[in-house]
Amino acid sequence: MGHAQLSEVDTLRWQYRFTATGNWSRGNVEQFIVLGTAEVAHVKERWGFKSALNYQYGTFFYRQTLGEGIWRNFLYLNPRARLYPYLMLWYQQSYQRGIEDRTQVGPGVTYVLLRSSAQVLKLSVTGTYETSTFRTASYRERADLTDPVLETWRLTGRLHGEHRLFDGTLRLQYEGWVQPSLIDRENLRALVDVGLNFPLKKGFALRQSIRWSYESVVQQRNSSEDLLWTFGISYQKP
Repeated sequence: MGHAQLSEVDTLRWQYRFTATGNWSRGNVEQFIVLGTAEVAHVKERWGFKSALNYQYGTFFYRQTLGEGIWRNFLYLNPRARLYPYLMLWYQQSYQRGIEDRTQVGPGVTYVLLRSSAQVLKLSVTGTYETSTFRTASYRERADLTDPVLETWRLTGRLHGEHRLFDGTLRLQYEGWVQPSLIDRENLRALVDVGLNFPLKKGFALRQSIRWSYESVVQQRNSSEDLLWTFGISYQKP
């Protein structure tokens, strides 16, 4: 997944980043999986924006098992300051989670704990209003929920870091966030994402990442936890 907010290159005017991974097999097992991300960011002295798209698609014996798209957008005010506000808009669809569509919108603020040419560490807090439309009104261990459309207020705490190691030959990126509902204490989401980039040439890099996610309100037969380990190639400009 592309990181949700500005990274270590937020002092540059334009940023592009693309990643792609996938596999295909047939014979005893017929499986196809493709994962991709695309990001674009533009930053000026007084304002900036970032848009990031993450997509997953997969089949197993010709039956779809994966299908998820997450589109996250941020508008920043004074993004080069140590403390700066932003507005977030998040849209999601997920075949495997039974989410027909989900939107989150609201303001937030980021505090830069550390910023240098080799390291960045940021802490963010976001307040959002969320609307989720599920495929059915049947939820695991939540008999009290009887509507496929759920609305709630959330408060998100997020930590993001990027570090260039061994004279830039290795780049570590990570983020973690937790999203409790402010009106339903049993409605909680969390994510931890860690990635390693091995730079090649002209913006290309080998990348592997591990992502763990948790969502307490899920459809019947769905698990609350997901673990994804990916390998692939990324491209970043500049």
